[in-house]
Amino acid sequence: MISSSLLISISPGTHIALSVKVQAMDQQQQGPAKPENFRVRPMTSLSEFSLLFEWAVAEGWRPGVYDAETYYNQDPTGYYLAELDGVPIGAIGTIKFGEDLASITQYIVKPPFRGKGYGYRMWQEVLKKIGDRNLVLESVAAQRSNYEKSGFKSSWQTIRFRGVGRTDDHVISNAGDRVTLTSVDKVNFDDLCAFDQKVSGVSRPVFLKSWINQPGSIGLVAVESIDGTGQKREYRIVGYGCSRLCYEEYQSTTFSRKIAPIYAETSAVGSQLCNALVATVPPGVPYYIDAIDANEGAMQIVIGFGVENVEQVTHMFTKWNRVQQNMVYGLTDFEIGF
Repeated sequence: MISSSLLISISPGTHIALSVKVQAMDQQQQGPAKPENFRVRPMTSLSEFSLLFEWAVAEGWRPGVYDAETYYNQDPTGYYLAELDGVPIGAIGTIKFGEDLASITQYIVKPPFRGKGYGYRMWQEVLKKIGDRNLVLESVAAQRSNYEKSGFKSSWQTIRFRGVGRTDDHVISNAGDRVTLTSVDKVNFDDLCAFDQKVSGVSRPVFLKSWINQPGSIGLVAVESIDGTGQKREYRIVGYGCSRLCYEEYQSTTFSRKIAPIYAETSAVGSQLCNALVATVPPGVPYYIDAIDANEGAMQIVIGFGVENVEQVTHMFTKWNRVQQNMVYGLTDFEIGF
């Protein structure tokens, strides 16, 4: 290029002409630019799903240890990989539930490739493939305005709380003599699915079966006696909750716990489930609960454990929000948003 001293000695018009001429000469000497080989393709195996979850751990998102398999079981075609010259540089999930809903999840571009437009190109290509569905996601504050430009609307704020297992006993609130907590495998699975759909607004039996059967998970169901005596007594599900293993830090050899979801008809039942599940966390082991500000009772219960607020995101959607917010005491997962 021309030096600054030479540019000062000539007229502005000559400056522009010489600059363009020199740039053209540089391009001729370097030869034509190499075509960029960028593509977005569906992930085709559980191992590729697991790669994205490894990236998520490196980002500090703390996914469940066995979540990749659960999401793969729900939607084997739900994740996309962005490649540059055959090298994976980014990914995004679009987990579909039924014919009209998809959760946008784990939208990641590897650090060296950020700020170059690859993430937005991936986003545009994947959205074309989803179809006319209601889309939901959890957005950090810095990205909320960008999602609004794509037609997303804001709902509640999701707050991630972090606590640590204690040695002292937690006081379990009395939800009434007719409410009993039992293991998730002791109730009719179809009844559990029906209750889950009542709260989440989504039918997800495949997802739920995999979720409650993850290795190391604990599932509790709150049941209420409604009729009969002895062995003929009938029960109604009024709440349920789960705890599963999750990553605490990248390449850590120890696991923390995610208590999620916690769904309940009343705050008394929600409190009973929270207490019982927190009590299963080993002393000194971190645990996480994702509560929503739309349910003030849930916020009060969770804060009562002496937890700290470690992250906050906004729940967003494009068409509708059918979640029964007053029954959510802990989201199933940041990654699906309900």
